[in-house]
Amino acid sequence: MNLSLLSWAKFRRRGFTLVELLVVIAIIGILIGLLLPAVQAAREAARRMQCTNNLKQIGLALHNYHDVQKGFPAMRAGNPRGAATYAGNNRTSGRVYLLPYMENQALYDAMMQSDHGGYDAVEPWTQHVPGYLCPSCGGPDKSPNSNPSQTAGYADYYFFIGDRPYRSQVGGTLTSGSMISGVFGFEWWCTMSAIVDGTSNTMGVSEGVRPGSVAGFGDCVTKPGSTGWDPASLSALYSRATKRYLSTCGTYQSYCVLRGFRAWDGVMLFSGLTAYTPPNTVLVSDGTGHTGNQYICSPTSQHSGGVNVMMMDGSIRFVSDTIDCGNQSAGCRGYPDTSSKSAYGVWGAMVTKAAGETASI
Repeated sequence: MNLSLLSWAKFRRRGFTLVELLVVIAIIGILIGLLLPAVQAAREAARRMQCTNNLKQIGLALHNYHDVQKGFPAMRAGNPRGAATYAGNNRTSGRVYLLPYMENQALYDAMMQSDHGGYDAVEPWTQHVPGYLCPSCGGPDKSPNSNPSQTAGYADYYFFIGDRPYRSQVGGTLTSGSMISGVFGFEWWCTMSAIVDGTSNTMGVSEGVRPGSVAGFGDCVTKPGSTGWDPASLSALYSRATKRYLSTCGTYQSYCVLRGFRAWDGVMLFSGLTAYTPPNTVLVSDGTGHTGNQYICSPTSQHSGGVNVMMMDGSIRFVSDTIDCGNQSAGCRGYPDTSSKSAYGVWGAMVTKAAGETASI
């Protein structure tokens, strides 16, 4: 009897009480809670590094293109085999011209032989290239509006045009890239020698988030008519904390595809950036047509605290949301004005190519 009781007592000591089990579960829960942020941070660090590598490849492609063509590609130019229409002839994005230098010669050839343009949701214009996609973006692959069937490819990297609102048409005439302060523009094949401020001091390419909803983060909206074009007034239209625009803003392009969902279309809405308002803020237009209206399109990203930027020497910098943006109450400059210094601090100075500025990030 005593031996039996002793054996039973030994058996009881091998198990856990309910309290002990709950304590172990609680400890495991705490450890998981501590581990998850670290895992997420590690994953984002890997995604940010991949984004950096993508921009480096784009930089190499730009320089290889320059070596062959003696100039950088235009943000927007003609497609030699495009349809005989206004849109088909001069709306091809610079992303298209970089394809042969990014190991996508076959896709480039198919586009050059197509009877359509980058605005058409038909093959080969519905293709996307992984090198043009930031892994942190996480955006949809179709435009999240009433007409997603018009999506013609998608991309997350854009070309800087300068430090002011950009209008594709001025007085009925397309604004030449030679009239802008940045490197890229309409039918403007900027040469290395034109970047007087130095390629290491001039921004060329950065990111843009594909919006997950109309008027969501990364989307372009129509500004209220009473709002001025100075950066401070435009930035006030958007809350970084809530990632929402004011309800008074119009839902721009809600009838068509949103920004980011026409990878091969060269108009400003689908291919351009401005260093005017700070990163990760507003993207606004003064109208509803995507070929002739005035735009402000800040770089946007899902990286914490800022955006990746490719300088024209091919190096990559991380630009903080809090970068010095100078006098945000200064009005916008008109056209042409390609040589005067920017009023928008380091941010504006880093996008002008020939203003005699020595600022660096």
